[in-house]
Amino acid sequence: MVKGKGAAEVAIGEIHQQFNDTKFAAIYTGGHAKLKKASPEKQFVELMEAVHRKLGKVTDTKNTGWRINTFNLTTTVLMQQQTTFERGKGVESFTFEMDGEKAVLVGYFINSNDLILK
Repeated sequence: MVKGKGAAEVAIGEIHQQFNDTKFAAIYTGGHAKLKKASPEKQFVELMEAVHRKLGKVTDTKNTGWRINTFNLTTTVLMQQQTTFERGKGVESFTFEMDGEKAVLVGYFINSNDLILK
């Protein structure tokens, strides 16, 4: 089970690198079918563009909580990160579904006063 946490940490690092490189469509393309069903690509990319425009690049992130659930042979990993950007801070919540050894993005949420107020 903790293996899923490690895979999710790797995935978060990759997502943050793509975010910093403004490769928002690549984040979406690499996501799970459930992500694509929940949000059209244009909407997802616009959200990422807004976060990047207002907060800038990720400069640091720390895990503040995680949970792993397995139900009907499907393992879901939820990760909460306290993330510092160039121009603010936020709490990011990532949901991944395990595909073998790889954590695939299913959902992303950010809670940031800096994002709203800037």
